[in-house]
Amino acid sequence: MTTAAVAGDTSITRVDSPSAIATLMINRVLLLLFLLAGCADTMLVGFGADTNYLTFDHPNSEKAIADVRTRAERLCQQRKQVAIRTASVCSLTKCVTDYQCADEADVIRYGL
Repeated sequence: MTTAAVAGDTSITRVDSPSAIATLMINRVLLLLFLLAGCADTMLVGFGADTNYLTFDHPNSEKAIADVRTRAERLCQQRKQVAIRTASVCSLTKCVTDYQCADEADVIRYGL
């Protein structure tokens, strides 16, 4: 590609807004989590960059439950929020656990 062609290339968009940068960072973290999920028993199966809900699929064991809580706390901490477990449904071998990231002030105010 010539220098003139590179200079005239407008296909690359520059992202400067803080929310766009935060979204990119969260997406990178999620990609890393999905790549590492093959090495772990727990899997983050639902998470939206524009929402504050997390859904984990994991084995029904004390270790997996603690691991899911730690991962939820880390993800929420990136948003400067705390993790609140909202639901957990388990069979004898598997669980699906939902967390919501919430502002600490809301947690204190509403007693979550």
